[in-house]
Amino acid sequence: MVQLKFSGSTSEDHQFVRGIPIYAISQVLDKIISAANGPPLLINGVKRPMPLVRILEVELYPTLLSKARSFGLSDVWIQALVKKDPIRRQVLRVKGCLAGSKAENLLEQGDMILAINKEPVTCFLDIENACQALDKSNTNDGLLQMTIFRQGREVELLVGTDVRDGNGTTRTVNWCGCVVQDPHSAVRALGFLPEEGHGVYVARWCHGSPVHRYGLYALQWIVEINGKPTPDLDSFVNVTKELEHGEFVRIRTIHLNGKPRVLTLKQDLHYWPTWELRFNPDSAIWHRNVIKALN
Repeated sequence: MVQLKFSGSTSEDHQFVRGIPIYAISQVLDKIISAANGPPLLINGVKRPMPLVRILEVELYPTLLSKARSFGLSDVWIQALVKKDPIRRQVLRVKGCLAGSKAENLLEQGDMILAINKEPVTCFLDIENACQALDKSNTNDGLLQMTIFRQGREVELLVGTDVRDGNGTTRTVNWCGCVVQDPHSAVRALGFLPEEGHGVYVARWCHGSPVHRYGLYALQWIVEINGKPTPDLDSFVNVTKELEHGEFVRIRTIHLNGKPRVLTLKQDLHYWPTWELRFNPDSAIWHRNVIKALN
């Protein structure tokens, strides 16, 4: 809920409320109650299997059928979609695919999703139900048979779905005052991951740290240190723990917009040691481990 204060002749407060539909929670809750297969997690002293959720990693938005007609959608499909959903009278369009998803390079921006398995779809719940139905079948390999409308013609595609455990970030490394991790979903939703490796994403930086003084800010990936590739956190830790206090380090980064950059910073292990945070699902506790500090 957001409250707004408008200046002018009126002194009334205005507010608007946003929310998510309950089915997004109830579907997962039902799986937890039924003890669906998944990685165990300790919650309030009780270890429960957390469900794996199958999703189509695509950003979608609705478009009115009256506007879809102007893009060339046939009357046959418009009538079929109206019959399916006479209230909303809409079709779903693709805004973008999450980088690294199985739908990437298959669905394109602007595609209209007309049907899945020959059944018309008009809302987000239709997509969710189609993904959940895949878990009940053993013959589909996680693929959705989709009918889409692209640039004036109908196209049949087999589009892959992704399975997520919902744990999110479970490991971060703090090096020279910047926090690096695997990119979270909000980053992948922007549609870009560097080909050189995308496991070392700078999520935050600290004021007064070496990365602050030398200009290594957030929203970029570290792909090389002193010419050595760092495609993931393990390789990043292996490279950085060999660096000494006061050593100048050459870093190659790639920004969210795809632009590469090379910079140099001076490591300070006295005030900014290298350490990591790891989440242990067995104990539901985060552990801090020092990787390298000044002796």
